[in-house]
Amino acid sequence: MEDDAPGVPEWVVTYGDMMSLLLTFFIMLVSLSDVVAEAKYQAILSALYEKLGYETAAHTPPGKQFPLNALVTNLETLGSFTNEDDGRNGVRHPSVEGDDLKVFRTREGESRLAGRPVFYPPFAVDFTDDARPELNAVAAELVGKPNKVVIRVYASKTPLPADSQYADKIALTYARGRKVYHFLVGQGVDYRRMRVDAMADNDPLSQTEDEQAAKLDRVEVIILNAFAEEFVGPSEEPE
Repeated sequence: MEDDAPGVPEWVVTYGDMMSLLLTFFIMLVSLSDVVAEAKYQAILSALYEKLGYETAAHTPPGKQFPLNALVTNLETLGSFTNEDDGRNGVRHPSVEGDDLKVFRTREGESRLAGRPVFYPPFAVDFTDDARPELNAVAAELVGKPNKVVIRVYASKTPLPADSQYADKIALTYARGRKVYHFLVGQGVDYRRMRVDAMADNDPLSQTEDEQAAKLDRVEVIILNAFAEEFVGPSEEPE
């Protein structure tokens, strides 16, 4: 019978070697198993990618040892994720058809002032003769253009007199706007492009320290960055 070699027996391994073998075992176990909780699995992978690497990392030297943020390692997980929320697994389905099939934007974009504001005496509805040239210049700028137009009317914060024919300043400013509206229509501006905004005394100028009451009663004609025909759907078109 041969005597054992002096020293540590062959079956004894160090703690580091044992941990390495154990880690290798778990890695093989995960690689050969099916991941059921894909959402949690993807969350863990995302956390590891965020902590251990960046998407804009530099290219690595040639070889088989790729970093966690490399595209090669991502290829194995890009196609393994399925959306469990909607139950369709990413397959597109046609939506329910509505009455209007035309899609249009609702934001009117930036706006600009046409001409200069038209000022009014307090509680007056008709614009003065001095304002007529200003409105003629506004009409000349609007005729022939497809943009939508807003006639925005303001009033001062002075209370209406007791004998006023208007119940409130909304009615007063709307009456002013209709006068300007009919004047512009008479000058050749398409009525389908215009709307009246009665702002009453809700004027941003009145919130400033340099408030001037003479400039609060006014009408501004604003050109919008939107066309009137953009808001005509199939249900409004003649058959």
